[in-house]
Amino acid sequence: MSGGTQLPQRGAAPWLATLAKKGDAPLLARASCGGALIAPDRVLTAAHCLDGVDLRQAEVHIGSAVLSQDPGTVREIRRVTMHPRYQLLASPAAPDEPELSSAAYDLAEIRLSAPVRGVRPLPLAAHRPRPGTPVALFSHGTTAAPDPAHPEREIRGDVLRRGDLTVRTHAQCAAQTPAVVDASSVFCARDLSDGRTTMCFGDSGSPLVVRGRRGPELAGVFSFAGETAGKVCGQPADGAFADVPALIGGVR
Repeated sequence: MSGGTQLPQRGAAPWLATLAKKGDAPLLARASCGGALIAPDRVLTAAHCLDGVDLRQAEVHIGSAVLSQDPGTVREIRRVTMHPRYQLLASPAAPDEPELSSAAYDLAEIRLSAPVRGVRPLPLAAHRPRPGTPVALFSHGTTAAPDPAHPEREIRGDVLRRGDLTVRTHAQCAAQTPAVVDASSVFCARDLSDGRTTMCFGDSGSPLVVRGRRGPELAGVFSFAGETAGKVCGQPADGAFADVPALIGGVR
């Protein structure tokens, strides 16, 4: 995520999950997608994060605010349930360019090898947030697009960031990309203040949170954004999120 607010303090988002490849390299180098702990032994993420992945070589880290300093609570993956209707949707404008594809029903549930103790799971929102609702994305995704002129510049999202966004109408979302935006499974949100907060590589699966009566609730997981329109991290664009309240029944 570009822009946003850094949250380096431990416990800022204790339910945040980070998917990573197993190995001896630093976690920051192995981390991939995000997710959210919704029960002591269950994490929700984007289905495309696990599509084709060897689960024996993957693990989940819960509660890390700074990846290079604290790996959080680590669990292996016991089982994954993908939403049965999950699919990538080729862009009508460029059907032979998979990087411009969008997705539908992009949700998966991970069953962890053992429960995570001492962390209150993130409750699920009861319904899709209405247009105009303030929401927040929590992520360790990259913070800028790669710059060939400065390959030494660190863009990996070591410190957790929160991006404050506003839910958009389907028409507003669909108008900014030639890709298919599936209204039944996807809703969009955008930084309407100054446009500096945008979704980037590595944000996939990260939780979009709405403020409920009793605190934060999970409303969506990040699926795709401006890349479907040829934009890069840092260029203002809507972010598209799998509609957790509508889709949760398909993965449980």
